[in-house]
Amino acid sequence: MTFSWLAFTLIFWAGLLLGVSFIATPVKFMAPHLTIQIALEVGKATFQIFNKIEWGMLALTIISAYLHRFHILKWYLVVILAVLMLLESLWLLPILDRRADLVIAGELAVPGTLHWFYIIADVIKLIVLLAGAWYISKETI
Repeated sequence: MTFSWLAFTLIFWAGLLLGVSFIATPVKFMAPHLTIQIALEVGKATFQIFNKIEWGMLALTIISAYLHRFHILKWYLVVILAVLMLLESLWLLPILDRRADLVIAGELAVPGTLHWFYIIADVIKLIVLLAGAWYISKETI
């Protein structure tokens, strides 16, 4: 059995994504004494930092994919992850940040569906990461 940096990178990224997007973020809104304004400020800071970490993980994934033996599927994986990162970074996060700023300032924000797009993008990203890690690790056994 050989070790795959690519599979390790994908699993590590999936763990980070699970911890931040699917555990820490929803739990903060369950805290009874945390105001929505503070929760949104914490959320904005968390996702701004996490977005930078994810770009680093994408860079590690690209390097690991380059060093991994050739298989076209790994490049599809990289392209899907890059597109999702671009979608979140250039479209969703800026709009969601502006909406959070309105709520933090005490204004009413029009309810929207963009949070659901972000969640769907993260679910797709998680599936791609885990499926890619499974496939790559199966390939290296």
